[in-house]
Amino acid sequence: MINIPTSILCRLGARSAISRSFGTSVITKSEAKTPIQKFGWEYLVKQRGMKRPIAPHLTIYQPQLTWMLSGFHRISGCVMAGTLLVGGLGFAVLPLDFTTFVEYIRGWNLPCAVTAVFKYIIAFPIIFHTLNGIRFLGFDLAKGVDNIGQVYKSGWLVFGVSAVIALAIVINSCQNKSKAVKTA
Repeated sequence: MINIPTSILCRLGARSAISRSFGTSVITKSEAKTPIQKFGWEYLVKQRGMKRPIAPHLTIYQPQLTWMLSGFHRISGCVMAGTLLVGGLGFAVLPLDFTTFVEYIRGWNLPCAVTAVFKYIIAFPIIFHTLNGIRFLGFDLAKGVDNIGQVYKSGWLVFGVSAVIALAIVINSCQNKSKAVKTA
C-alpha cells in the first residue's frame, strides 16, 4: 500500500471540487438533451425561417393604459435615478454647486413661458411616479384590482391628478416670479 500524505490528498480533492464547480450546464444548440428541448429548438428555428419574431413584439399589441402607465412609471424612475446620479456626480466633481447653477440659469432672465415648460417637464414625472407608486402599493395589497374597470379608473385618476398638480406647481412658481419682479 502506498502511503500518500494527507495534505496532498486534500489538495487533489480541492482541485477536483474546484474544477467541478466551474463546470457549466448551458446547453448549446446541438446538445439538446430531452425531446422537449429538441422540439423547442426546432420550433424556434422554424419560426426564424418564416421571418417571424421569436418573442411577441410591441407592434402586435394594441396599446393599453395599464402597460403604458407601467412602462412610463419604470422609465420615469430610471430617468430620475439617472439624473440624480449624473447631477450628484457632476456637482461633486465640478467647481460649482447646485445653488450657483440655479442662480446662473436665473441670470438668463428667461420668460416665464419658457421656464414653465421646463418646470412642468421636471415636475410631472416626479409627481406621476410618486402617485403611481402609491397606486402600485395598493395593487400589492390587492386593493382596486377586483375588475379591469377599477384599474383603468385609478390609472386615469393618477395621470389626471399628476397633470393638475404639476400645472399648479408651475402656475404658482410663475406667479411668485412675477411678484418678485414687481417688488424689485
